[in-house]
Amino acid sequence: FMTSLLFSSAWLPFSEAQKRAVLSCARDLGACNVPSLRAIKQSNECIHRLIGNLMRKVTSASGNIFYINDIGHAIAKDYANPLTCFSMLDYLEDGGAGMSQVCHGQKMLLEVPSPPAARVDGNIYFVHELLQECSGDYFVPESFFSA
Repeated sequence: FMTSLLFSSAWLPFSEAQKRAVLSCARDLGACNVPSLRAIKQSNECIHRLIGNLMRKVTSASGNIFYINDIGHAIAKDYANPLTCFSMLDYLEDGGAGMSQVCHGQKMLLEVPSPPAARVDGNIYFVHELLQECSGDYFVPESFFSA
């Protein structure tokens, strides 16, 4: 599992030759239970069959390849996962003129002291981010609230 996780990292991509070299080096150093590259690929295919592939490949008009994540599907999986669902924090929804659901008002009053960001006139501002007032003075907001 850990080897598969390492090899599928988006921040540290491995070529097939690099994967083979790492696995060979691990075997030569005497590591126990080193999987084959074929076993890792089969494991990844099994995981993709079970949970689905959350990325969609898109090719731009200029030929560049991008991968787009289905964020809604990924969040649904996190809520369904008993290991991650209790650590997730629901922020209230900025509905503009008012609250769209009663639960958002309850969250605002009881659960969440401040959302991490606020939208004002199409601009998004974050807590603990340096901002400049119209007068030219600077400040760092610690929380946001709706009036």
